[in-house]
Formats: sequence, C-alpha cells, structure tokens
Amino acid sequence: MISADKELKAGNIVNLSGEMFTLRDNSAKKLAAMLENGESPNFPLENSAVFFAAPTPGFEEGRASIGPTTSARMAAFIPKLIENGVKYFIGKGALPEAAKNAVIEGKAFYFQALGGTGAYYGSKVSSMELMLFEEFGPEAVYKVEVSDFPVIISIDSDSGIFF
Repeated sequence: MISADKELKAGNIVNLSGEMFTLRDNSAKKLAAMLENGESPNFPLENSAVFFAAPTPGFEEGRASIGPTTSARMAAFIPKLIENGVKYFIGKGALPEAAKNAVIEGKAFYFQALGGTGAYYGSKVSSMELMLFEEFGPEAVYKVEVSDFPVIISIDSDSGIFF
C-alpha cells in the first residue's frame, strides 16, 4: 500500500511512500495471462501500486537504478489489473484513450514518473524483493519499498485529468 504526502488530485506533484510492484512488457503480459486463467500471483493486488519499470541489478551493492518505462506499451493490461484490484499505476508518458477511460471508470490513479531519473528513483528504494518470473531478469516482478518518490498525478479517481 502506498501513501502520498498531499491530496491525490490531478495536477499535483506528490511524494509516494510504501510498497509497489514493478511490471514491464514480458511480466505484464504473463501476469495478465495468469489473471485471465483465474490464477493468483503470490502477492496481493488489492489496492496495490504498479510501477512500469525494470530495476537494474545492483540493489544489494547500493547502485540500483529504476526508471519508468513508457506506459502506453502497458496500456492493454491496465483494465485486467484494475479488475483484480490494482489502484495505482506509475509510468512515463500519456496513456491511450482506452486506458485513460479504464483508470477513470475503475476509480484508480495514474501517476507520471520523470524519464531519465532511474538513478535518482533508485536512491528512493529501501528494499527490493523478486516476486515472480525470475526468468525475465530485470523485467521480472519485484516488490519495491520506496519513500519520498516524486510523481505527477495525471489521472485521479474523481475523473480529474492533467496532461
């Protein structure tokens, strides 16, 4: 579960703290297939946050980098993730219309992380744990704990949109 340092309204810049799960192209596709087949992952999706990112190796050595990837590529998976309880999405760039609508209808949130800030965001990670799909390397699903992780709220749960 994540929390923010101020009100979650579109247009606000907030600092997130708490737990989020990373997803990239391969892991998002495989997780969506699992959910479609009625399988549950080994972590809770209810009220969870998903960060479209792939952390680099090196967390244990204090040199992690975890920059956002383009959310438009993950957009096809957003409705299934919302249907299974995901409430917060963090990525880079605008969402296609269908994904925007899914976020609004699902009373979810979309936060934009700043591109080119992987090393900075890596410094905001206090723990990282491999959860699923180890075979995908950095594109596996990781649980990361963050604090003071700055993002811009682009879509809020009251249908507010800021792009």
